[in-house]
Amino acid sequence: MSRKFYWITISKDYLIGFGLLLLVIYILSLPSSYHLAELSMAVMSTPVKYDIVIDPGHGGIDSGGIGAGSVYEKDLVLDIALRMQRCLETAGLKVGLTRDSDTDVTHLATKAGTRHQRDLDGRFMAVHEGVLGISIHANIAKNAREQGALVFYLRDSYIDKQYAELVLKQIEKVQVLNYKHPVPRSNLLLLKAKLPVLLIEVGFLSNPEDLAKLTNSQFRQTLAEALSRGIVSFYNVYRSERTE
Repeated sequence: MSRKFYWITISKDYLIGFGLLLLVIYILSLPSSYHLAELSMAVMSTPVKYDIVIDPGHGGIDSGGIGAGSVYEKDLVLDIALRMQRCLETAGLKVGLTRDSDTDVTHLATKAGTRHQRDLDGRFMAVHEGVLGISIHANIAKNAREQGALVFYLRDSYIDKQYAELVLKQIEKVQVLNYKHPVPRSNLLLLKAKLPVLLIEVGFLSNPEDLAKLTNSQFRQTLAEALSRGIVSFYNVYRSERTE
């Protein structure tokens, strides 16, 4: 009895497409990716209300970093954010904040979870009300010699890198830099928003020089003005590119 063999020809494009499908299925099977996909679906209907949403980190029960003399990160970054709001509104931008008082933003979350997770989710949801976003923080390190500002942006995002470079250029005029270039990151939830978002560390509370600067109201004003100039500079470029 003779046997018949049937050959099936599979195109290269089909194999590539099938491989990509398997990759997407695998990525979505990861807990963090599934959570991000859920959040992304939730923000699809979020109306854009502001030109920029400023996120002062921490708040409420979450003090953030604590410097010598019980200086709380949550208080300093809120003060900087409120000063930025005034600067940006003077420049003609419509500004929103994830918080404007000493509270977290767990109430903005759409899903259950730990307090920390709900707070992160709430910030992620709120920032989508802006054309741009920026999150303000202050750092802590075991090594007290670590000092200066850091600018984080979403890895592999060209537009976010442009945003980061313009803001860093302005920060450099008023504050020491911990690293002279914007730092790409892929593991920070807020940076994964569907709009350009930066996370700024304005200095180290664990460093005496940075702490002295950040507890000085005039320095916070100078820093707020520098951050605002960087935002306005990028906003004008970004707006013109979107309307072409």
